[in-house]
Amino acid sequence: MLFDSLSASPALDLQAYADIDHFRESERYVQASSIPLTAKPFSVLRASLSLPSATLSLVRTFPRIINGYELSGRLVFVVPMDRIASARLNGQAVRHSIIVINKSANCTVFEPEPRLVAILSMRPELLAPKWTELSAGYLLLGLPQDSLAYLQTLIQSTLRFAAHQSKPVDSRQLLAIQGTLCTTLDEVLRRGAFEGGKANIAERYKRIIDRIDDAIFSNPASNKTCDELANELGISVRTLHAAAQSICGTGVHQYRRLRQLWLVRQHMRMGYPGLTVKASALAHGFWHMGEFSRMYRSTFGQVPSRTLAEAQGKPATLRVKSPPRSHP
Repeated sequence: MLFDSLSASPALDLQAYADIDHFRESERYVQASSIPLTAKPFSVLRASLSLPSATLSLVRTFPRIINGYELSGRLVFVVPMDRIASARLNGQAVRHSIIVINKSANCTVFEPEPRLVAILSMRPELLAPKWTELSAGYLLLGLPQDSLAYLQTLIQSTLRFAAHQSKPVDSRQLLAIQGTLCTTLDEVLRRGAFEGGKANIAERYKRIIDRIDDAIFSNPASNKTCDELANELGISVRTLHAAAQSICGTGVHQYRRLRQLWLVRQHMRMGYPGLTVKASALAHGFWHMGEFSRMYRSTFGQVPSRTLAEAQGKPATLRVKSPPRSHP
């Protein structure tokens, strides 16, 4: 695995995230948020190389749903570094394409498996004029296999070079590295084929999920049935379920519950004095405490009272043995 050959150095920053809450903090700068799909031991690694006008990162991810992004005028390339092909972006199969995000994009990414991806973030002005002509949003860029392999090899060698430096890399070398990456990306544009971002059934499904999210955030205590929700949205129940399955990889009821559970967790982690698990659960649509506790523990690997106790700085009244964490 690529991370096995990388170590922190004066040129390469290496971070390990042992829990989802700390990882979510790192996503705020692009206004993104990840929702894990499993309560298995959490372990995310990120290696980052800072260049004069760009950043190259390598991230080992986890099964999740990601919502974002706002990139403040930057252009981001997400390059697959493994053979995983199950991810979907707004319902479209990503396969081995490069995800290109320009400035801001309303994206829901479904990743049912852990992935290894490289992320290159830069100002569009560093590249050929064609890149600056891209509209805000996202695109999928399919590459010939040899072109993708060349880009992956360049990224690997760049990160390994940074990992083996005993002192900071001088500015001339960093500019040269940045120039090589930009030149390669320009060549990628010439040889690749864009797809996505077009009005189609997946885009319609994405709008449906956005409206479901809006309904959850505006009234988290609501427990409308699928029939009621479909009627409110002016669609059939079948279309409602198809949208959730296409965009989020799960049924609409399971998706809403997952969203509500995360809102409860965020609420409890605020640690407000006097806040109780029951009050937080009721405020987010959970009326049966036993069922809520089982769902919460299944999703997060701990009982809700422990989350609240930790946030309030109190000893937990019930200790739950968590599975050992895997550390790099």
